[in-house]
Amino acid sequence: MARIQILAVLASLLLMFLTVELIRRKYLEEKYALVWLLTCIFFLLCSINLEILSFLARLTGILVPANFLFLLAFFFLVVICLSLTVVVSRESQRQRRLTQELSILCSNSTWRR
Repeated sequence: MARIQILAVLASLLLMFLTVELIRRKYLEEKYALVWLLTCIFFLLCSINLEILSFLARLTGILVPANFLFLLAFFFLVVICLSLTVVVSRESQRQRRLTQELSILCSNSTWRR
């Protein structure tokens, strides 16, 4: 194994360990963790066997496997941004609704701040 390959395997294992630790400490919900764990496994497999990345690059018509890796990273970041935007939008709607309900409750009751 080349040094860069060993470094890539160690980085993949570290990311996987951090993901599992964040799940264990309840900082990362399971519904988001699956994407991260699958990404870690994919990077680990590609780090151990470079032919996987070369095969996928040839399959898509990309000449350099590193460019395929950058393309995957770009799509991954776009998907993460999209999912976070959905979460933020949902929470914004929820906050607006709760604020309106609180306003109605305060106006209907005798309780004042």
